[in-house]
Amino acid sequence: MPVDRGDRLASAASYRSADAADDPALQALAEAAARALGAPVAGLSLMGADEQHYLARVQVPTVVLPRHLSLCTHTVSGGRPVAVGDTLADPRFADHPLVTGEPHLRAYAGVPLFGRDGLPVGSLCVLDVRPRGFGAADVAVLERLARAAGELLELHRRDAGAGLAGRDVLAESLRLRRAVDDGELRVHYQPVADLRTGRVAAVEALVRWQHPEHGLLPPARFVPVAEASGLVVALGRHVLTEACRQVAAWRAAGPGTAGLRLAVNVSGRQLAEPGVVGTVHRALEEAGLPPGALTLELTETALVHGGDVQPALRELRAGGVRLALDDFGTGYSSLAYLRDFPVDELKVDRGFTASLGESARSVSITAAAVGLAHELGCEVVVEGVETPAQLAHVAGLGARYAQGYPRAGAGAGTGTGTGTAQVAPSSQPAAARGGASR
Repeated sequence: MPVDRGDRLASAASYRSADAADDPALQALAEAAARALGAPVAGLSLMGADEQHYLARVQVPTVVLPRHLSLCTHTVSGGRPVAVGDTLADPRFADHPLVTGEPHLRAYAGVPLFGRDGLPVGSLCVLDVRPRGFGAADVAVLERLARAAGELLELHRRDAGAGLAGRDVLAESLRLRRAVDDGELRVHYQPVADLRTGRVAAVEALVRWQHPEHGLLPPARFVPVAEASGLVVALGRHVLTEACRQVAAWRAAGPGTAGLRLAVNVSGRQLAEPGVVGTVHRALEEAGLPPGALTLELTETALVHGGDVQPALRELRAGGVRLALDDFGTGYSSLAYLRDFPVDELKVDRGFTASLGESARSVSITAAAVGLAHELGCEVVVEGVETPAQLAHVAGLGARYAQGYPRAGAGAGTGTGTGTAQVAPSSQPAAARGGASR
């Protein structure tokens, strides 16, 4: 789906470009791109409304380039890689002044640089003064380097949304690595109730850090560091392994929990990791959990690099693992992802649930999402159900599954305020209550 220009520009403007331009790690990535593809020129940039701002460059003589002189315009506006072996033979570039005049650029390959919101905010490109071919392997190298650049760029957001403003990411990532190794991470479980039976049908695994000095930390305090440092792969593997083991134990506890399912969030970095399919199946096999009992929850930012993650998703689904599109209704391209990715479940974002019964728009959007899911043959889970009134609205819209912790005084039981849902008599996921769901 086309990217809204205003949204893209707002996202690009949310970075402190002056600070990012001094980042030696970004410069190292630009140099790595030039070296890997054997190109004399390379640049890593943010694209504004009128200008291209270089954050890192190799043999690029200027820091700011007017947008009409930028060869990366097509890469950023299209949100996809562009590779041209001979610029004089391509109508998009044949009349370009940097092609017809100095420095006579004759070959170009660029990939979008995506922000955390999944929008193309800039590019990583290489250029040559002679015609040359760029193969799929060359583009794949650029995409891997661009992903790393995008993660580093989050350290330069103007806002604190990434949770990293003023923090020593290297020191914190080393401490988090130790937390993973020392067993300080805890997996909590939020229940998903089947509204037809009143029982818990599934649980979503949610990670917390039992910090020896600061107490129980929510994911917002440490997951951004894990994402920026690449530690999210090890962290995700730990959560998956532990959650599979726990749910297998609950399933074995008795007939009432024999069909319990597990949902685990996965990031784009995890999905793009070589061997991710083997990692998932190994966790299932070691726990004795069938593939159909596991649902991997995917956000829009995890799916933005479709060409990188789609093979793994297809292989996982072919092996019996279920896929869910998380936070449905909040992203820019959710409908496009429903078209392009095979999903078994839609999870309606909790933001709509909070105003059910108060906002006609929220009711209409939630009803539309439920109806669309059923039309596509998908199950639908409505998140953030915390009160009996919300539960009644969700049930009235035809949704079968509701997920959430009950608010104090809203009702007993495990989640959704029904008072009837149970996981296992001696091991309910009660420790998960009372915190944010992410």
